[in-house]
Amino acid sequence: MNLWAVMAVGEGFAHLEGTASFELYGVVSAADAHAALDKAIDLAVQRWPEIAQGREGAGAMIHAEEVNEITMTPGMEVDVVDVSWV
Repeated sequence: MNLWAVMAVGEGFAHLEGTASFELYGVVSAADAHAALDKAIDLAVQRWPEIAQGREGAGAMIHAEEVNEITMTPGMEVDVVDVSWV
């Protein structure tokens, strides 16, 4: 497994009382970049279930902005993502 820094943007999500977008950031362990993006989204769905709309074809979309292989550094948290709704 390799470590990947993932940044993605979601648009068109029903959130709270309207439509919202989000930015997702995180570091995950995965075999490749595609698996890293999938894992980051899976982790985000655990905390923010509405992000699953991006996989349901409900008009919401998730776009990978960057998925870069990185090196482990002391104190780095792995398999953790954060989402900022905008």
